[in-house]
Amino acid sequence: MFPNSVILRTGQSWKLIIAILLLLIGSFAPLWAGSGIDWTWGSILAVAGYAFGVLLIVCPKCGNRWFWSAALDATLYGPLFKASACPACKQDFGTK
Repeated sequence: MFPNSVILRTGQSWKLIIAILLLLIGSFAPLWAGSGIDWTWGSILAVAGYAFGVLLIVCPKCGNRWFWSAALDATLYGPLFKASACPACKQDFGTK
């Protein structure tokens, strides 16, 4: 992950990894019959991964749901991965 990412600096990269894994497994596992995951369960996993990321990756200071805000305004995705400050409250998490 990007070293200056506000997500990494707030210790929430594990939440992003889980969200991405659920999205990927739910999206691609139904393509292979041997996976044991049908389209219904795949859709449930993908939606659960998306909801996990959108609802649980938050600013520790102001409580802003970063990916929810970014879903509403796509220009916020960049600062989540490039900047060390919260896009909402501007709290800098540059030092731990």
